[in-house]
Amino acid sequence: MSSAPSSAPLFSRSQRRCHLLLLLFLPAPALTLEKLCQLNGVVPAVARQDIADVGDEIQRFHQLELHQMVDGSFRIHGTELDRRLCLLHWLRRALRLSQDFVCENFAPVLRQRLKVLNIEKALWDETNLQALIQHCSLKLARDFSPRDRLFLQIFMKYALCQRQSALFNDAQRAWLAVKIERGTADDVIHHWQKRCHIVPDVSETDFWTLLFSLIHAPDGHQLEDDEQAQKLMMAVEALIARFEQLAQTRIKNQHQLKLQLFTHLAQALDRSHFSIGIDNSVALDVARLYPRLLRTTERALYHFSSDFGTQFSAEEVSLVAVLFGAWLMQESALQEKQVLLLTGADAALEQLLEQQIREMTLLPINITYQDMLHFQREGAPRDVALVITPYATSLPLFSPPLIHAELPLSYHQQQRIRQLLEA
Repeated sequence: MSSAPSSAPLFSRSQRRCHLLLLLFLPAPALTLEKLCQLNGVVPAVARQDIADVGDEIQRFHQLELHQMVDGSFRIHGTELDRRLCLLHWLRRALRLSQDFVCENFAPVLRQRLKVLNIEKALWDETNLQALIQHCSLKLARDFSPRDRLFLQIFMKYALCQRQSALFNDAQRAWLAVKIERGTADDVIHHWQKRCHIVPDVSETDFWTLLFSLIHAPDGHQLEDDEQAQKLMMAVEALIARFEQLAQTRIKNQHQLKLQLFTHLAQALDRSHFSIGIDNSVALDVARLYPRLLRTTERALYHFSSDFGTQFSAEEVSLVAVLFGAWLMQESALQEKQVLLLTGADAALEQLLEQQIREMTLLPINITYQDMLHFQREGAPRDVALVITPYATSLPLFSPPLIHAELPLSYHQQQRIRQLLEA
């Protein structure tokens, strides 16, 4: 007996969005709603939502706009640099989530396009491309993963199809000129120039310098022969010292923190120089929950970002704040302290008190609310380190420390609260 056909979607939401983005970068045929429905196996309403989601994401992270043309097809509008950086990100994501789709529906169209353009086959033959990628691996002393090798092979084919250069401003060119990836990018472009009619273009060397940098996670253990990496490590050490000074704390075991910050900030500097956005949900949470930690990190980063000719976005600052906060918690062996805020009739006053408590400590705390009458009957839940309220109340028989806080908080109360939260 045959079973009923499954109504489960062929692809996950993340896979469908990757497919959509890749289809938008293909030279032909133009992407239409009908074609997207067919390839992703969805109804038009789902396809339209996927299009809206991808449009929002590429606008927020890559300054690109997704438009529907008069003939019903969809096109991405933006600079060539932003387009390439967008494809770089989404192609790597697609290879993680839906490699079969990439190999069956994206890469073959690029091969066909190269034939139409009469690009010499020796340039895009997969054996020759893998030899070129191996040369890059050896020159950079980096062992590309199989997935990164496949990514480079496909992206090289895409680049050979392009007839428009990615343009860089003076600051971006200066940033790329001193990168260790520069020599390898030169080799790629010179190899292509020797074999076909590609006109020498320094911006293409700039782009491949950036690409090799973006797909690499730098290791703070490997600083030899890389002056920029050495400069970055010194700047990270200075950043930690400034954070300690501003936070009035001492970070004892700095080695692992330095390595984490080195890798993260190397990538954050590239994102900042080329306006590559990141998710802002973390920034919103950090600003609300850990305002003092965020403010301290922001002040500590000011000279760091200036020294490298850029300015970090709120999203980038928040991620660095998370690294510092996690390290402070780990080093002090503290769990997130539980604070109980007793509520009554004035919600605005209670929220103001919560904000002032969060301003007092660098360490993460978890604040929960409980009605004051319920507290009188039942007491505080287990593991609560502090009970605080803006209302006068008596203590139950057994209770954690309770503070009646009259705003603004007195200096003595602030010291007591900080002592309880950081002990």
